Amino acid sequence: MEHNFLHKFSLHIEGLTEPVTFETFHELEDISEVTDAIAKYIARQEDDFLPLGATSAVRASKVLRVTHVSFSKA
Repeated sequence: MEHNFLHKFSLHIEGLTEPVTFETFHELEDISEVTDAIAKYIARQEDDFLPLGATSAVRASKVLRVTHVSFSKA
């Protein structure tokens, strides 16, 4: 499985006024499939923390909305 596309998402998190950017590589460019896969991934994390880059993380259960922002070829 090659992750050829970098997808950027905006995560709306309970308790924060501004959305947070989340980037992930994926083998597909289909926005609806990738958004569905990322939403399911976040939901499976339950009380685990979701890394937001190298310096921060958020409890996955606090993510209220996932919005696809953009993608580019890796």
